[in-house]
Amino acid sequence: MIGLWKSVAAGTMIGSMLLAACASAPAAPTPAPAAPKPAATQAAPAPAATQAAKAPVTLRFLKIADELEAKAFTEMLAAFQKLEGGKWAYVNIEFDAKPFAELFPAIQKSVATGQSVDLIQSDGPNVKNFAYNKLLRDVTDSYTPAEMAQWSPQSVVEGSYKGRFYGPPQNQSCQSLWYNQEMADAAGVKLDTKGLTYGPNGTGLPVWQKLTVDKNGDGTPEVYGYQNSGPTWSDYLNRIAARTNGKPGDPTFEGVSPDGLKFKGFFDTDKAIEAYQFDQDLFAKYKVRSTQPPANALLAGFSAMAVSQDLILGTLKNQFPNFKIGAMEPPYWQTPMCHTGSWHYGIASNTKYFPEALAFVKYASSDEGAAFIFKYKNQLPANTKFTAGLQDFKSYPRGLTVDIFTKYGKPRIETPAYTEYSALFAEFYGALAAGGNVTELAKQYAQRMEDTAAKYAR
Repeated sequence: MIGLWKSVAAGTMIGSMLLAACASAPAAPTPAPAAPKPAATQAAPAPAATQAAKAPVTLRFLKIADELEAKAFTEMLAAFQKLEGGKWAYVNIEFDAKPFAELFPAIQKSVATGQSVDLIQSDGPNVKNFAYNKLLRDVTDSYTPAEMAQWSPQSVVEGSYKGRFYGPPQNQSCQSLWYNQEMADAAGVKLDTKGLTYGPNGTGLPVWQKLTVDKNGDGTPEVYGYQNSGPTWSDYLNRIAARTNGKPGDPTFEGVSPDGLKFKGFFDTDKAIEAYQFDQDLFAKYKVRSTQPPANALLAGFSAMAVSQDLILGTLKNQFPNFKIGAMEPPYWQTPMCHTGSWHYGIASNTKYFPEALAFVKYASSDEGAAFIFKYKNQLPANTKFTAGLQDFKSYPRGLTVDIFTKYGKPRIETPAYTEYSALFAEFYGALAAGGNVTELAKQYAQRMEDTAAKYAR
């Protein structure tokens, strides 16, 4: 989605990139479907005198700085205050928005020092860290089975720790392999939606070689055939390939022990190292992937293909309206996978206004609340029924996103040490991209990850 903030501050900038899945280039607002009317079973409006007697309450919400989210939450708060005849009209929210690099340290500091904070926005993988450190209220008993069923199973896993629930989802994410249709046509590459495979003998390499363009033959292509994230080497995108070289349940695929504390024998299996080596070869040996891609590498014409979540379509709509884009399932070795997870709503452990905080979080994570987020963020929702009703996800290419998520969606590495792990992964992959010995690096960083996770063993 904390612990040793001083040692991992740099990593948190990298940690859950896109954050996922989470922070993105602004997209043009999408007209939202009308929010469902409040259920008929809701209580009748309270008498005006009773409501007037309630003292004003202001909830402080620590969250990511995001202009589009700001617009969504402004409208959401106004709707929340009108629920049930104005039952929550006395509740206001102070949005304390921080840049991504500052958000998690601010959360840890505010709660640990007893500062006033009520609501917390956490990246999915960090929920476990926050729960371990007792920064979040356990809300398991505040939700009915019917309420839990409104979200995808992946979202419930990402919002839970040791069988307890700590925060519902704001939205979700999943990757596809997107491509420049005009470049593919010019190269005579015929593509469908089936995923390409990794490896020297896989189906992906010949395609990426054919799409790579080095006009002057200087060894630095003008167009790279394939691109993933970089040069900020997040696990969100760059750990997927290695995990797909295993099968569900085995150490390579799961990537960490069931308790989230062991990385040796999971991060550095032979199959994982095989995948890491091929990643390095894509940079140095085959030269179909760049170690220094710019923002919007695919849309800007820097690469012919790129792995990305569906947020790329918002950027395309807003900044590259004439770009002809294609989409297919993400590449893999043995078992297709997309990494899931995005922002979650949490209630701070030291809030003085639990009933009000819970009411807002329940509304924000409902289908009604999700409509406001989708209107501005244009990102895959976590609410399954709401998503099923959106026309955007009933046709190509966004319908493919839902199919991939449903068939292949897997939460990122599940560990209370996710903050530390993601920082170390970024170091590891940066060294890999720079040409380091892959086997030695994998063994070294598996040990370091395990060492840093040891403090969570209790």
